[in-house]
Amino acid sequence: MDGAIGTTLALMGSDSPCSVLLNLSDPELVKKLHVDYLKAGSDIVLTNTFEGSSIALAEHSASAEFENINREAVKIARKALSDFGGNDKFIAGDIGPTSKLPTISHISFHDLYESYLSQASIMIDEGVDLIYIETCQDPLQFKAALAASRAALAKYKKNIPILVSITIESSGKMLLGTEIDAALYCASPYRPFAFGLNCGLGPQGMRQHLAGLSERSPFHLICKPNAGTPGSEGGRAIYRMSAADFASELYDYALRYKVSFVGGCCGTTPDHIAKLSSLVKGCGRFSARRNYPEVIAGVSSLYRALDFDQEPPPFIVAEQTNVNGSKKFREMLEHDNFDAMVSMIGEAAASSHALDICLELPGRDEVQGFCRLVPQAALKSEIPFMIDSTNPDVIEEALSRIPGRSIINSINLGDGGGKASHILSLAKKYGAAVVALVIDEDGMATDAKKKIAVAQRLVKICEDHGLGRESLFIDPLTFTLASGDAGLVKSASETLAAIPLIKKKLKGVRTILGVSNVSFGLRQPGRKYLTSVFLYRAIRAGLDAAIINPSGILPYASIPKEKTRLCDSLIDGKKASALSDFMKGMGDVVPSEVVLQGTSKKISKEDRLRGKIISGDRSEIVEIVDDLVASGTDPQHLIGSVLLPAMEGVGKRFGAGEIPLPFVLQSAEVMKKAIDAATKFLSGKTFEKKGKIVLATVMGDVHDIGKDLVDAILSNNGYEVINLGIKQPASAIMEAIEKSGADAIGLSGLLVSSTEIMRENLAEFRKNGISVPVLCGGAALKSSFVNEVLAREYSSRVYYCKDAFAGFEAMEKIMGRR
Repeated sequence: MDGAIGTTLALMGSDSPCSVLLNLSDPELVKKLHVDYLKAGSDIVLTNTFEGSSIALAEHSASAEFENINREAVKIARKALSDFGGNDKFIAGDIGPTSKLPTISHISFHDLYESYLSQASIMIDEGVDLIYIETCQDPLQFKAALAASRAALAKYKKNIPILVSITIESSGKMLLGTEIDAALYCASPYRPFAFGLNCGLGPQGMRQHLAGLSERSPFHLICKPNAGTPGSEGGRAIYRMSAADFASELYDYALRYKVSFVGGCCGTTPDHIAKLSSLVKGCGRFSARRNYPEVIAGVSSLYRALDFDQEPPPFIVAEQTNVNGSKKFREMLEHDNFDAMVSMIGEAAASSHALDICLELPGRDEVQGFCRLVPQAALKSEIPFMIDSTNPDVIEEALSRIPGRSIINSINLGDGGGKASHILSLAKKYGAAVVALVIDEDGMATDAKKKIAVAQRLVKICEDHGLGRESLFIDPLTFTLASGDAGLVKSASETLAAIPLIKKKLKGVRTILGVSNVSFGLRQPGRKYLTSVFLYRAIRAGLDAAIINPSGILPYASIPKEKTRLCDSLIDGKKASALSDFMKGMGDVVPSEVVLQGTSKKISKEDRLRGKIISGDRSEIVEIVDDLVASGTDPQHLIGSVLLPAMEGVGKRFGAGEIPLPFVLQSAEVMKKAIDAATKFLSGKTFEKKGKIVLATVMGDVHDIGKDLVDAILSNNGYEVINLGIKQPASAIMEAIEKSGADAIGLSGLLVSSTEIMRENLAEFRKNGISVPVLCGGAALKSSFVNEVLAREYSSRVYYCKDAFAGFEAMEKIMGRR
């Protein structure tokens, strides 16, 4: 490569405050400089455009000449090659850093990107042979330049090399404290042809850094140092390193570290390049690189890089910075306490490799939240971010403010891949890695075979969008084992079976899990034991990364063997009593004062039946009902005065925290068995239903455990339930209401995005004349949002249902029973 442009033009007599202005005022001087470097032996000359961006030119009141300056720069370089008459010489379109640092909010990524896109487009249109992004001092700046250069090449359907070099201070880091590996990991997703160092230091100051890059970088290396450390004379920087010493150092690097591109920066002249050229000609073009990694699999913060493959595994992603995983973090956001959130991010970073940041709360502007949090947090956090959102606009605004390389959580194929494609285009633009969930048009994959099939589709769509496997995590998903759902008892074992299969069939792809999902709904200490044992088994199966709160995990060796056995039994899902055994073994049992012992002779058969329902005991249910009816108890009375009140009692104790969720589900199963046993004696009479409700998980949401619990509670309490299932559009819900004449609608959704769908549905219902009451439930909902936002969209009553029993209470009110 050639040497300095600005300092050499000054030696040639130019006194221009901005050397790029010479492209218009003195093009012959610029051409002479190029010719001198070509005569000195340069294979590549840089266009005189270091300060040619519209942003840099604006500081010299020359932005109106932006296009002319850049076009003429390429033409001048092309004329120099023509005049020199040599073959096999190249023009590099030179892109400088500007004086703006986006990481500290001097300028936005978007403004920088647009400026670089215009500059690169002009250069490519004029026929440069490569793009050289140099003297980079801020990772967010060179990401903008790389993304823009890639976009410009796509625009002109060209495929020319892009080179990027950063500037290291005497500290061995970039200006903002970025370690070289962190910069390398940021640049890696853009696949530059070469990566290296320029400016800042003399050759000797670059030695150890080139040694490190030579071991770790998968790209050709660049070394373009100053002519030594500058001194000062008469207020001007003076570079005193001789051409011979300069050339000797770089020649050694070319041999020792397999550097492919050498040249000079500030203070170097055609003499320096002539000496260098005479030495390196014998090295051969593009020195062979040895033992370097094919790709980089890792992420980075502003300051340092972290590999995905940790020893020991897994790569830990902290969930304490997710409003859905941390009540404390959520409350900070609700009170706009961003300083406290930044402090909590710092605390979580101490025990993790990355931070899962989610700010999705109903009624809040999620984009604004990230815009406020990220600029502060990025300067404080030593570890990278995982942006956890379902909104592409949120993801983009967050990534545009993060100087490091991040992870996007997540994409799926729930809509067939349209939204995934949008998010993958952002991953490509911002150089992010991606988490992909095994969800397709049918919902969440529960068995290993389906998980693999969905994973294969996900990998294909990622690769079609240019995302390498080293940048992809597959989340095979795990479900709570506390639900008692017969269809999910083997869900954990299916997930464990899927992990090694994914890694075998999809070489290069890594796996990740939100581990604590497996124990959702349980109480401590059982939850901690189960999460810890499941994580241990997942790691042994090959899990690469885990989203967890490290403080919620126990060392496997410290867990008592009996507790481990109970956890293993529940995870394996082979024993029908595994959940009950687990609950009892963890001491998580229904308080004795609410369970009626069926063995006591003093307790009536009706009380025994109530006790069975409260304790979730299925034994002898049919026999007790048969005995009661045989003794003259009216089955209608049995249902209305014994069974339904017993289940209502379960609901009250659940709300008071006396009964954990698994027992509630067991009680619902016992209730169903008892009602079935009673209704067979109605002999032709129809059991009178209290009312009718249409239940649906809203469009775009595939979660149905909560909705199905509502179904069980209402069905077992005398209501007719029309359960439409998951991902239901407003049109399907309205059609079901019109056909059934139901008394109410129940809308369910776990995701924050589902709350917005609920708002849209309510507006659609009102527009179409639907006026039955609507029950809204889901983990992301709050009463304030339902009462202040959703209720305004509808013409009739909207109920906030905190849980399934609140849904039952709402239906009782609607039907005039409260």
